[in-house]
Amino acid sequence: MENPKPKAKRQIPLWLMVVVPLVTVGLALVAVAVAWRSSDPDESTRSPIPDPSIQVTSQAFLSCTDCHEDLDKVFKDGLVPQLLYTHEMHFGKGVSECAVCHPANTHEPDKINKPTMSRCFICHGLSEEAIAPGSCDTCHPPGMRQKPTSHLADDWVPLAHSEAALEDRFECLTCHEQATCDSCHGLEMPHEDFFIEDTHPLVYFEDPRLCENCHAQPTDRRDFCDTCHHPEGPKDVAWIQYHPTVVRDSGGQTCFECHAVETCAVCHRRGVEDLSADEALLAPSPAVTPSS
Repeated sequence: MENPKPKAKRQIPLWLMVVVPLVTVGLALVAVAVAWRSSDPDESTRSPIPDPSIQVTSQAFLSCTDCHEDLDKVFKDGLVPQLLYTHEMHFGKGVSECAVCHPANTHEPDKINKPTMSRCFICHGLSEEAIAPGSCDTCHPPGMRQKPTSHLADDWVPLAHSEAALEDRFECLTCHEQATCDSCHGLEMPHEDFFIEDTHPLVYFEDPRLCENCHAQPTDRRDFCDTCHHPEGPKDVAWIQYHPTVVRDSGGQTCFECHAVETCAVCHRRGVEDLSADEALLAPSPAVTPSS
């Protein structure tokens, strides 16, 4: 009797032996990535992938003189000297950082930010406490036109100078003293915050010309105060003439959102103690509901 032939073993295809481990490893990597992301739900806390276009290079840690052996020659070639200034002198005095004189981001892609006058006066000045001398000829050569080109504009005195002063008051004080403003305006300029909030009506009623020198009168029939107050009011009547009607019909509550009782006294030229006779006008009329 013949022995039965053994069954041949079933062979696993070669491609399957390769694919299955790869799929298993891939799934494992996905599971690890998911677990890592879930452990840090706030993606904003992770550092972004660096942008290779803005990476800090070795040049970022060089000083100016590592590339520019003679800074003053580099900057003055082809230019008319406007300053009696050398980097070498300042370096010798201990000024070693560009940012001491130059504004932030000294080097921009297409320019070098020049020092401002306010930066100069960190050290230079006319007072005894100043680190360095502050007279004009210390830095400016003889014969140089020291008046800025902005001062040559036709509207510089009547209009443009005020805009420049509001933008940077220190630029004016570089050459002018506070008394220069006072001599023309008759009061300290630019206005302090408290002036707008508290004292400007006192100044106006003492001498309206002090305000009218700078602030233009309206072109319609409204008065000077309407340039700031109640610009949405009637165009054919001044607010000073119109406000008694508003107070009579709607009350004075909205007035006292900005004004004090003393404000009424300033206008009416009466003492605070005499205002009791007018208190009826400051209360809302029973027949009229105050406007919101």
